[in-house]
Amino acid sequence: MRIPRLQSINITGLVLSVLVAMGHAARTPVEGVAAVVDGTPILFSDVEELRQAMASQRPAFEAQAVSEQRKEVLARLIDEKILVARAKQDTTLKVSDKDADAKADEWYGRVVQQQGGEKQLELALKQATGMSLGQFKARIKDQTRDQMYRQKLQMKFVGDPDPSQLQVREFFEKYRDSLPVQHDGVRLSHIQWRIKANNAIDSTARAQAQILITRLDKGESFAELAKDRSDDFSGKDGGDLGYTKRGTLDPDYERAAYVLDAGDYTAHPVKTRFGYHIIRLTARKDNEIRTSHILIKVIPSAEDTVRAHHFLDSVGQALKTEQAFRSAARSFSEDRQTREMGGDLGWFQHDSLNSAYKEVVDSLPEGGISGAVLIGDSYHLFRLDRKVSERHLTLEEDYATISQYAKELLISQKLSSLLEKWRDRVSVESRIAQFKSSEESPDAEAGDNSSH
Repeated sequence: MRIPRLQSINITGLVLSVLVAMGHAARTPVEGVAAVVDGTPILFSDVEELRQAMASQRPAFEAQAVSEQRKEVLARLIDEKILVARAKQDTTLKVSDKDADAKADEWYGRVVQQQGGEKQLELALKQATGMSLGQFKARIKDQTRDQMYRQKLQMKFVGDPDPSQLQVREFFEKYRDSLPVQHDGVRLSHIQWRIKANNAIDSTARAQAQILITRLDKGESFAELAKDRSDDFSGKDGGDLGYTKRGTLDPDYERAAYVLDAGDYTAHPVKTRFGYHIIRLTARKDNEIRTSHILIKVIPSAEDTVRAHHFLDSVGQALKTEQAFRSAARSFSEDRQTREMGGDLGWFQHDSLNSAYKEVVDSLPEGGISGAVLIGDSYHLFRLDRKVSERHLTLEEDYATISQYAKELLISQKLSSLLEKWRDRVSVESRIAQFKSSEESPDAEAGDNSSH
């Protein structure tokens, strides 16, 4: 059975993941407007790009006739635009240009890193889509802003449902044949060892944080101290991190925050991997807390970095078997999520790997273990557990991914009922029939899957 249409897709991410991977594949030029929603056009090219991306990843969708694929994709894009239009009509939902631009820049930076630099991304885009970097950046900004509006609308009217194990299992049994096929799959494990500052640096940072607590005790403003002294990006906002659910922030940070009363701050600095925090609880609502903090970073020295590298490298050289690697991960790894599983990171599609991971993976044979690799503030040992050209998702090995699909379905079902009400409030004009009469017919170039 096919999965019902899901809302809130990341269009740019889905299209890029496929089109960039196509490398030298020929473009399919499709011009014109497929629909207009609340004055915003949806281009034929938008429909065609998403259709090709979905067809390459979802077998059940690919099995349909191209004309049916286009109808489904256009309906999906129209629903997306209706949600955005409805969100913009809601005066309680705001998305600032500053926040949207910051998220778009962050997303663009990850794509650049994944592709190995701007030059490589520019070449891949030109070969696969004909877009320039400027056009791609503009698309990311537009779609990031739309996505933020959809997320705010979703949180207001639907919330953030968490499917139970039974719901995930039922979803998998019902839709397993429609789940995406993973191509060029690699299963990885790792051991993470964070670079730690020496005692002298650590003690100095803690003392600085304690001095700030003393100043707070004497009546100074928390927000002003955060703006003046915090090493975190939130300092400009007085240290405010907004509302967060349990499990979102660092566990040590949360343990200290949840025992506070509203308006209180921690009597002593709280240490996390980022440094020392002074945490203030602003408010509580339902299962969320709102906190502000002042962060004094603990920055390791060059000697600390060398020491961490030597340690993990020596550990890696002593590991000869999978069992030894699993045992070492349970003993040494500082990744709390994978440590008890022997460092198992699960399956990845090769093209979706971060460039830092990809370079390591490409250098390893199956069963091979890398040397110490620096990523962020930690060194990692990677083990290439398995490598396959194609695989289907399983509940045992891909539970987190399948759970996310089940969550999206729950959200989609709730949004669908709301969309029925909202469609009457938004102007929608579909021009899908013009696909057949366009001068450069997509059917002629792309073929029709119904003949297969």
